[in-house]
Amino acid sequence: EIVFGNLIAKVVENNCLEMRYQHLNKPGELMAGKCFSTPEILEDGRIRLYEKWQWTSGDFSAGESIVEEIRN
Repeated sequence: EIVFGNLIAKVVENNCLEMRYQHLNKPGELMAGKCFSTPEILEDGRIRLYEKWQWTSGDFSAGESIVEEIRN
């Protein structure tokens, strides 16, 4: 549903990431949010991110996600 978007991040304490994101969706809504991500390097070298995020527009909902690198 996203037509265009971008994400910017900076590395902070303990190699964590402080991020901001925004996008334009198909209904024409501009949405924005923030995320704090804590990385973990797995035994096989892949990266797993533990994320705490919140929309700063729309319904201002918040949540947590785990994002893990996959290899083909």
